[in-house]
Amino acid sequence: MASNTELQEQIDDQEEMISQALEVLEESYTPEATRADLVSAVSGAIDVLSGEGESEEEEEEEEPGE
Repeated sequence: MASNTELQEQIDDQEEMISQALEVLEESYTPEATRADLVSAVSGAIDVLSGEGESEEEEEEEEPGE
């Protein structure tokens, strides 16, 4: 059985994933968004929620050298 600390860490990880997925979706939800933009955002949110998305740290490392 998991300890309270382990359970809290799991909850925190899940909250972070949900927050990242919401951020991806909110950034693309604009009046000028195309269908392709929205499909891409939904795909990105699914990747984040399934654990396949990049963490914020990985994204920050890639941004300067894009």
